[in-house]
Amino acid sequence: MTHMNSVIFPSSLAPMELVPLSTTACHATVVVVSDSAELASVLDNISDFLGFDIEMITTHDDLGPVLLHHRPMAVVAELDGDGQDGCHVMMVVADHDPGLPLLLLTGHEPSLIGAADAVEELWQLTAVTKAAEMPGIGQLVEFLFQAGRRGDCIRLMPA
Repeated sequence: MTHMNSVIFPSSLAPMELVPLSTTACHATVVVVSDSAELASVLDNISDFLGFDIEMITTHDDLGPVLLHHRPMAVVAELDGDGQDGCHVMMVVADHDPGLPLLLLTGHEPSLIGAADAVEELWQLTAVTKAAEMPGIGQLVEFLFQAGRRGDCIRLMPA
């Protein structure tokens, strides 16, 4: 007895364009949670140079839907925000992806830094970088480059 395998293609299936997985792993976007125009301007200059987008939200905006919509390569946030503080941002990031690179601007308040350390440990965040103030350009570019490599954002390449 001979068996013949036949494949049936429904006419409703349209051909799909194949895209390498690395281009869909993340968008070259950095979400910034801040009420500071200075922070946005610093990152704007770097984003033009490195070829990624900035999605700026205030500390009063809901971060969760922004993370789902943009699938960013990194998040930059201030620890002491007027609306949601950095600890809340850390918990939302942990719920979304505990390995998502997060640059947390801590200021110089030891009690806030201690709270951030506790949240990082309890929520098992694995990619938090803390800085008292905005890092220098070299350190910031290194953070963003490593975040882009982690997320396979192929548009972000070293200069």
